[in-house]
Amino acid sequence: MAILIFICFAFLLYGLYSKISNTERLSEKEITNYSLNLSNSERITDIKIIDKSNFLIVVSNNDQIYLIIYNLDKKKIISKIGR
Repeated sequence: MAILIFICFAFLLYGLYSKISNTERLSEKEITNYSLNLSNSERITDIKIIDKSNFLIVVSNNDQIYLIIYNLDKKKIISKIGR
């Protein structure tokens, strides 16, 4: 019984060590940058998910508000809707 307790304790310590020392690195293939090329005066005020590859982004520019539909698969702006 004491041997079983010792083995379980060793597995518990190994599990805690592996959880704390998580050394996974993101490869460069997993890191993707998306840009809307907004100016300094433009701010993103809201983001809504349309489907798995399209986002609706609400952008405000001082006194104007416009919407951008962005496609993640194509990595480009599909349309801009302004007032």
